Amino acid sequence: MAVALALALAWSQAPMAGDAGEADKDPLLTQVGDALQFGIPLAALGMTFFLDDDCASGDDCASPGLFADSVGMAVDWGHLNGAPRHDLAVALVRTEFVTYGLKYGVQEQRPNGAGESFPSGHTSISFAGAEFIRKQYGWGWGVPAYLAASYVGWSRVESGNHWTHDVLAGAAIGILSNHDLERIELPFGTLSLAGGRVAGFAHAALTNLDGANDALAADAPAPAAGLRIELRF
Repeated sequence: MAVALALALAWSQAPMAGDAGEADKDPLLTQVGDALQFGIPLAALGMTFFLDDDCASGDDCASPGLFADSVGMAVDWGHLNGAPRHDLAVALVRTEFVTYGLKYGVQEQRPNGAGESFPSGHTSISFAGAEFIRKQYGWGWGVPAYLAASYVGWSRVESGNHWTHDVLAGAAIGILSNHDLERIELPFGTLSLAGGRVAGFAHAALTNLDGANDALAADAPAPAAGLRIELRF
């Protein structure tokens, strides 16, 4: 777990082929942003030791329950499972994978003349940490984390290292990396993205009418393989 987190953070600072460019407009802004891009995820990691319920109750903070849903459960690195350090590691690895895939794929020039501008890696990793803190510990901790991440994004534009859209994309990547997007809770129901085709929407709706239209529900086509979008009320 620690290795995965360390690799994700180290990768975010790895020199890139197109990094050479004009000197930063404000070196101090860059230095503070550099520190915060590490500081926010590391703060998130520290909080899993000191604020998690297992730790607060006096239980062993290294309990497997912090990495899986329960002791003995296999760790699924493809999905979030509610275990704080597992979810943080997954979010950071997802963030770096998407960020650097786009950097090398888009090859956008930075304002300072360097390359690999889109999206902002500093911003994506900062917002990944901030959204983890908000999701895991609430807005009381999330607000300062988001303010710090926003400063990182602002500093990247102000120092001439990135365009505004680089920062916005980086923030979106970091935030979304903290969610599986298979189930999205909405004010009016749950949006589920899972195996099946759009017919699954009608099938799910009809089979959730509490028996009011059992005959109609029985005739509804079952979802086939593919993408299903269903809304549960």
